Amino acid sequence: MTKILYLMRHGQTVFNLKGKIQGASDSPLTNHGIEQAQAAARYFENNHIEFDTLFSSSQERACDTLENAVPNHQHKYVRSKGLKEWHFGVFEGESIELLKKIKQPTTLYGDYVVPFGGESRLQVEQRMTDTLTEIMEHHCDKTTLAVSHGSTIGLFIRKCLGYEEGSSFDIGNCHILKFEYQDGQFKFIELIDPTL
Repeated sequence: MTKILYLMRHGQTVFNLKGKIQGASDSPLTNHGIEQAQAAARYFENNHIEFDTLFSSSQERACDTLENAVPNHQHKYVRSKGLKEWHFGVFEGESIELLKKIKQPTTLYGDYVVPFGGESRLQVEQRMTDTLTEIMEHHCDKTTLAVSHGSTIGLFIRKCLGYEEGSSFDIGNCHILKFEYQDGQFKFIELIDPTL
């Protein structure tokens, strides 16, 4: 049976606005970030999309996004550490310009932050893939929403489509990636910007 995954990035945060690296640390949603999540709620409502399961990264910015995107959720959502953002080690809280210097189109930050206490590309990619596969295999009956983060979603789409093709996607705040899931495989369907 084919199942549907909507994988959404959190809304704009104070650190996004200030150009700071968030990673495993946290920052609250801005008013604009809340409005972005509410635009996602309207998109789901207008398109008659209902979820049988809801998952969020355990980070506050993702949880707050989900609560605004599905304000009348019938099911309690599950907070998952597997959906957390890439851990950037000592770069956390610093200027995003530091990461822009090492960012590669195909593999994002690769292993560059490992010597500084961060995660490797493979660690992030594996935990994201394992977590989403577990969700779709064992917790989803038909349609699931999972709220995560820009870099982790970026690696996941690269793994699904190949590193070259996947690198063409710019995952903005509250952008939604729709996938079909069947027989252990994710098939990318479309990228949705609910704010348009």
